[in-house]
Amino acid sequence: MSKSKLRVAGCFLEHKGKFLILYRPKGVIDADTWGLPAGKVEQGESDEESMVREIFEETGVQVDMQALRFLEDYHFDFPDLYLEFLTFRVILEESVNIVCNPREHAAFKWVTPEECYAMSNLIRGFHDLLERVGYIQKKI
Repeated sequence: MSKSKLRVAGCFLEHKGKFLILYRPKGVIDADTWGLPAGKVEQGESDEESMVREIFEETGVQVDMQALRFLEDYHFDFPDLYLEFLTFRVILEESVNIVCNPREHAAFKWVTPEECYAMSNLIRGFHDLLERVGYIQKKI
């Protein structure tokens, strides 16, 4: 059986030294975990268009495509899935009102990289992503 391949865009939406994470409740894929605003890149969309769409769908925040900063294209080889994770960053100058899409997320919070890294119920690969992006010093 071949494993699924998925191309996803995710964003560190930052404000005042913290970034936004969203909680996936029971009944959805990767339930009971926290992760970035993220989603599948749809056919016909650019990576940036996908990221702007996903941020809006998941948080209600309208981000200008020019504000997106591409960080890196990270690859994760999980037992059941090969994940290509296009990672972006947006620095918000002002606070924003977050409205979670209840079909996907039940809560949100703003966290420092250290607070996030200390959490045990992050979506798979998130601890590694924090190290790869450089938010957390990789443990030797």
